[in-house]
Amino acid sequence: MNLTWLFSWRSKKQQPSPGPTDSAKPAPPAKNEAKSPTSTTASKPVVKTQGPFEVQLNIGRYRMEPFTEGGICVVMKGIPLEQGKPKLAVKMVREQWLNHQAVRRQFTNESQIVRELHHPQLPKYRSRGLIDGKAYYAYEFIEGFQLINLSQEQQRFPPSLVKEIARDIVRQLLEQLHFLHSSLKPVIHGDISSENILIDTRQKIYLVDFGCSHFQKQASKEAYQWLAKPSFISPEQARGEAWDHRSDLYQAGILFYELLRNRRWNVGKSKREKVLFAASTERQLDNFLVDVTDAKTSAFVAKLLDPDPVRRFQSAKEALEALSKP
Repeated sequence: MNLTWLFSWRSKKQQPSPGPTDSAKPAPPAKNEAKSPTSTTASKPVVKTQGPFEVQLNIGRYRMEPFTEGGICVVMKGIPLEQGKPKLAVKMVREQWLNHQAVRRQFTNESQIVRELHHPQLPKYRSRGLIDGKAYYAYEFIEGFQLINLSQEQQRFPPSLVKEIARDIVRQLLEQLHFLHSSLKPVIHGDISSENILIDTRQKIYLVDFGCSHFQKQASKEAYQWLAKPSFISPEQARGEAWDHRSDLYQAGILFYELLRNRRWNVGKSKREKVLFAASTERQLDNFLVDVTDAKTSAFVAKLLDPDPVRRFQSAKEALEALSKP
């Protein structure tokens, strides 16, 4: 199913906010979706505390326009003033966090991770440096919108259509996770959610927002403090245990469930309830989704959502192979 006609119809009625890479996202997180106090990836609608301005970056001159801001970082949309330059998403730490050591370390770590990414459906690093003495890094702007819009705008994106394309969306996500997890310097994303995945008119998805990510070999106790949204945390994250690439697979399972079922996986009403739900050791039966999909797909999602990481798929490649079997 091609989404182009739906996107075209939508653009005539209401222009979608184009999604840049990383945490530059047009919509706020759902209520009670606040992250760790030190997370760089919580976002909300832009508060225009500063108007557009022009700046000379190390790749050219740009007009910077407010786009989104969260509790820790702000993201500007960079419009090139020279032909042949790409649009940018430019991320910077907010003024009040500039001297916070943990924030600065994670921001540096995040920029280093993204600089290592060389995949057509992951953020394409472009530049880093200083703007008015403040560190920034930039990615090419992605024209698309958050995957969560597919469930929030049911008149434009009927649940039956979303269910039809869910398998392909998860396949693309697993391919991107396989790339991250098996690269020379393996990366764990740690914050997969429908807010952190963009989709374009060609039905291609883009995993963004690496604010909770870390290099697997450089993981430390501090790295594990940068957690996903409460609705998407894995059981081991909820229990305060060390987590690895299998948490990414669990979060992919949540995404698959929500695309098929058209409702939240984590039904907690508060952050505490969400954490308690995620920490549960209850396993789903293999047939728990047979009312909305086939038995094979239901068992596949159940294995992704196993609360014991040892019983999940052990790699994105293994999950891809299982998803591809007839």
